[in-house]
Amino acid sequence: MGYIHFYRQLKSVPNDQWLLFTTQVAIVFLLIQNRHVPGHIHPLVLCTHDGKYPLFRPNELLIDGLDGQPAIAFNGEERSEMSYEAFYIGQHSSGREFCETTFNWRPTRPYDFMVKATLLIAHRFCPGCYDILSDGTLAEWTEIQVWLTLNLGGEWPIPESITLKDE
Repeated sequence: MGYIHFYRQLKSVPNDQWLLFTTQVAIVFLLIQNRHVPGHIHPLVLCTHDGKYPLFRPNELLIDGLDGQPAIAFNGEERSEMSYEAFYIGQHSSGREFCETTFNWRPTRPYDFMVKATLLIAHRFCPGCYDILSDGTLAEWTEIQVWLTLNLGGEWPIPESITLKDE
């Protein structure tokens, strides 16, 4: 097994929460295009779910998922060997409940940063909709939490399943 983030969908995300969630993900996408993220290569390149085509606008993160339902999907860049499994999270149950970002994790993978940031945003704006677990350490998640706080303000709680895992 590789380095995996699990996110089981417990219920559909209400439309108003989905809008807040996707808006925050779009803002993070724009920020990582224009600001250096400590510990990661710059710029952080995100691509389509197959890793082939770079994403340039935040709306390109949004796709029609299963049965035409709204979803967010992206991957790393295949050309630079920064892709692995596509990250896919839907407003409604997607059947996809994990994302393995690498077999041998490297902290410079930009899309792993975005996967964790997206899951923290989901945890904050879609309470009770996703059960989030991770092979990542609390320290790795705290780095993303601090970045979100510095760049977006507010509090970004880390899922209890991750905070309790390292105790």
